[in-house]
Amino acid sequence: MSASPTGDKKAEKFEDDFLDELFEYMESIGLRAVTYMPPRNTPEQLERIHALAAAHGMLEISGVDINQPRQRFTCEELRRPEFADLNEATWALVAHEALSSVDPSLHLLGRTGRLTPEALAERISQYAPLGRAIADGEDAAAVAARATSIN
Repeated sequence: MSASPTGDKKAEKFEDDFLDELFEYMESIGLRAVTYMPPRNTPEQLERIHALAAAHGMLEISGVDINQPRQRFTCEELRRPEFADLNEATWALVAHEALSSVDPSLHLLGRTGRLTPEALAERISQYAPLGRAIADGEDAAAVAARATSIN
C-alpha cells in the first residue's frame, strides 16, 4: 500500500483522470483561478495542475491551510523554489482584495476576459509588491492611487 504525499493516509486518486475536462469546464463557466495544496499532491500532480492552469490562463493560489492544533504553522513545501509563484500570487491577491474594494477597476484579473499566461504573470509581479505594502500598513487608498497606472 502506498501512502499519500502527507504520509497520513493511503494514496488515493481523485480527479486525476478528468483534470483536462475539469479545467476546460472551469474556464467555460468563467472561473479564472484555481487553488490547490502542494503538500497533499505528488510532484507529478502539481506539475500537471500548474501546466493546466497556465494553459487556461488561470491564477494559481495555494490552498494550504491550518485546521488542526497539531499542524505546523509553516508549510515547508511552499518554501521550495518551484512554488515561489504561489507565494507571489498570494501577495497579489492581498493587493487585489484591498485595491478592488477601493476601486473595482483594480481587479487583479482585469475586466477584459482571459489573460494570457504572460499577462497574468506580469499582473502578479505588479500587484505582489502592492500587497506587501498594504500588509506593512500602507493605506489601501494611497496604494490604489499608485496602482491606477497598472490598468
